[in-house]
Amino acid sequence: MLGKLIKYDFKAMCRYLYPIYIALVVLTLVFSLMVKFNFDEGFLFSIFAFLFIAALNGSIIACVFFTVTRFSRGLLKNEGYLSFALPVSTATHILAKVINAIIWAFVEGLMLCLCLLIMGIVMGSIREVASFFKEVLQAFGMIEKDVLFGVLKVIVIVMLEMIASVCLIYAATAVGHLFGRNQKMIAVAFLIIVCIARSFLMMQIFKMTGHTAFAYLFVDDLILMALPVIFAILYSVLTWFILDRRLNLE
Repeated sequence: MLGKLIKYDFKAMCRYLYPIYIALVVLTLVFSLMVKFNFDEGFLFSIFAFLFIAALNGSIIACVFFTVTRFSRGLLKNEGYLSFALPVSTATHILAKVINAIIWAFVEGLMLCLCLLIMGIVMGSIREVASFFKEVLQAFGMIEKDVLFGVLKVIVIVMLEMIASVCLIYAATAVGHLFGRNQKMIAVAFLIIVCIARSFLMMQIFKMTGHTAFAYLFVDDLILMALPVIFAILYSVLTWFILDRRLNLE
């Protein structure tokens, strides 16, 4: 059932994000061609440059917005009646939303990489792009194992932080739903308070380990990996408690 929930949410998000990504690819191609053929002056170029930058930023904003909207509509609005009528636990609903958000975060990253690739091919040449990737692969082959292991740890930490951030946004949305008025303002306020509290906690941890507040690289890797997991669990438990015990769809 978890797979079906993820598939349903994915299709629902596709209706909104696919047109945005198609427009982003088209604008990237047009903008790159205009630069390629030195058509980089005048009012028309300014319009396409503005649209291209707006599409880049808009795709990121839209991904975050529709991820939060999908959670709110699917579990906190009228659609919640149908969702909670299914033979699925509240925890499974939350897990499906989190996985769906992570999937779309990766899709967003892939789309940005695709745009860079298109710009590289159009503005340069396929041979130059192929040579660049070949040099990158050769460079990775020359990197020591310790460095690659360090890069891998950074990637894992970033992924864990991303999961924790998604869980925090969902928890803030659920907290805002508890109040009849100013739900969005309360959700944002909760988000800010938690971020400040977490920053204070991190500073205390740094002090206990004898490092400055910004010495992330010197703190034990286990701490940097464990904290996002702990916070993600706490946020998810809070979300589960609200949806399972305090949800009011009236």
